[in-house]
Amino acid sequence: MPEVSYLAKYAPFKTFDGTDLEALGSVGQEKTYQKDELIFDEDSKGDSMYVIKSGAVKIQKKVKNQENTIAVLNPGEFFGEMALLDGQPRSAAVRATTDSTVLMIPLEGYQTLRKDNPHTALKLMDIIIKVLSNRLRQANKNLEVISFWIE
Repeated sequence: MPEVSYLAKYAPFKTFDGTDLEALGSVGQEKTYQKDELIFDEDSKGDSMYVIKSGAVKIQKKVKNQENTIAVLNPGEFFGEMALLDGQPRSAAVRATTDSTVLMIPLEGYQTLRKDNPHTALKLMDIIIKVLSNRLRQANKNLEVISFWIE
């Protein structure tokens, strides 16, 4: 079981107590990626989410056959969470920008968390919903700026 107490120092996970952290660690796996290593590709099967322990990753979206970085995420932030919600293929690619370590939470692990530790699973889902809402608000602002320039 990976050590996940480091998560408690990051804002999204401040509400996680020792029991929550232990439950999350019990369903996760620590993975390490080298600088520039692809973590997953756009349109690949979505079957897990990742929380960054160390390093950084970039989220890339292919537009007109060109990779564009749309976000850079740092320790305490997460990605791939939509896989826990809808099981659809990945909407973007993710690549390590430095040597990085992440906590991978597979869909099966999340389902186990829901069954065995529903309170912790609900806390995790609350975090995911808040972050997705913030990301959607930012995307809306970005669209507003883009539409200003193309009118």
